[in-house]
Amino acid sequence: MIYTVGHSNYEIDNFIKIISSYGIDFIVDVRSSPYSKYCPQFNRENIKDSLKNIGIQYLFLGKELGARPNDSSCYYGGRVQFDLLRKTELFKQGITRLKDGESKLCLMAIMCSEKNPIDCHRTILISRVLEEEGIDVKHIISDTEVVDQSQMEEQLQKKFKLEPLLFDSENAAQERVAEAYGKQEEHITYKQNVETIIGSEY
Repeated sequence: MIYTVGHSNYEIDNFIKIISSYGIDFIVDVRSSPYSKYCPQFNRENIKDSLKNIGIQYLFLGKELGARPNDSSCYYGGRVQFDLLRKTELFKQGITRLKDGESKLCLMAIMCSEKNPIDCHRTILISRVLEEEGIDVKHIISDTEVVDQSQMEEQLQKKFKLEPLLFDSENAAQERVAEAYGKQEEHITYKQNVETIIGSEY
């Protein structure tokens, strides 16, 4: 099993209290840019030191699993496409490292910035892939609340009014979930500005 968590604007002591309540011993940072102007306590060096002081290890995998890849092949019309991103060798390497850690009974939490997991690529991309590969994922909401990936999928379907019909086939159910993921992806994926797109072409 692998957890996920969003650091949001927590004070560092509150964040540590939350992850400690679940026995987390390894934080995997999947932010493309591990720095925050408004929450400097979660800048890469600061959070690494804070975690080290209480015996929790820190690993940065934003290059492999971040939502803003440098690979131009992951973009279409200037917007990141998760189906393209997940096919890259770098992303696959990141997923392999997560699976290796999980297989060694290391209790990990994938960390990004958004508090609500439904609004983050850690749920819409990374956790979806992990679940497809047979790894249970649970999303930490607070020190007393955690939800699994299937509950996230139910929330997505309700959000886009794609709830199941009375006599629903398995294929129809899978298609509905995939549609919900796709709609949420459109809401959260990074889109390059015009200057960035033009600059990348020359």
